[in-house]
Amino acid sequence: MKMMNAAVLAGLLAATIGAAPALAEQSELSRILFGRSYNDNVTAVKVGPSWRDTDGTVPFFVMKPHPVRVRAAQAEVAADAGLRDALELREIAAKNVIWVQTAANGGKIVYYR
Repeated sequence: MKMMNAAVLAGLLAATIGAAPALAEQSELSRILFGRSYNDNVTAVKVGPSWRDTDGTVPFFVMKPHPVRVRAAQAEVAADAGLRDALELREIAAKNVIWVQTAANGGKIVYYR
């Protein structure tokens, strides 16, 4: 029975992933399984008050940011219209941005409070 459930789930995942590029909007099933997809090459990471809250996935210097780094990150957001739009869509204020990192694929990773 467990094998059958796993096979059904795998089939649903494959169908969702395979159909995603063809759809104009993200399907409800995809949103439930994977979260909301913004398709703007920006990843937003909420930083909690403690390093333990982040499961160790956030760089330590982001947990205790220097004010100069924060101002530089917020200036980068202000200078990049695409990044501003992506944050606005996620309802993240620029004043809450702590750090902006460029990923290997050219996308942006935004750490915020």
